[in-house]
Amino acid sequence: MTTCTFDFRPALFALLLLTNLALAPAWAVPEIGEPAPALKGTLFSGKKFDLAQMRGKVVLINYYSSYSKQSAFEIGSIEAFLEENREKGLVVIYIGVDRPQDRHRVERMVELYSLEGIMSNELDENGFGEKYRAPRAFVVDRNGIVRSREFGSKTPFYFQEYLAPILEE
Repeated sequence: MTTCTFDFRPALFALLLLTNLALAPAWAVPEIGEPAPALKGTLFSGKKFDLAQMRGKVVLINYYSSYSKQSAFEIGSIEAFLEENREKGLVVIYIGVDRPQDRHRVERMVELYSLEGIMSNELDENGFGEKYRAPRAFVVDRNGIVRSREFGSKTPFYFQEYLAPILEE
C-alpha cells in the first residue's frame, strides 16, 4: 500500500493569499488620513448626494440598523449635535444596513429624527464597503479626508472630544 506524502498546505496557503489579495479592495476600510472614497446615491428624501461634492462640509457617515440597540441609543444624540452644528457645516448621512425588505424601518427612524438617509444596497457608488456592523461611523473633514472611524454608539462625549474640534478647523 502506497501513502501519499504530498503536503497540500503550502498550495492551500498560496491559494488563500491570492484570493485575499484579489478581494482586498472589496474588503478595504477607508484609512484615517486618506482621501474619502466615493459615496453617491439618492436619499430617502429624493435628494441626490455625492460625497465628493460636499467639500467644505464636515460629513458624519453613520451606518445604522433599526435592530441595533446601540443605533437606537445614539440617534437622538446625533440629531441634537447636528441641530447645534449645522450652521458650522456639519452634514450627517445615515446608511441603513438592514435587509432591503426592512427599508421602511430605517426610513421611519431617519425621518422621525429629521436626518438624511439611504440604504446601503441603494447606493450608486460605495467605496466605504458594502456593510458594517452597526453602528459604525466615518468622519470626513472639509478637505475630503477621512478623520475618524468609530465602531459603537456615539455619545455626547464623542461629539465634543472628536467631532467638535474638526468643526472648528
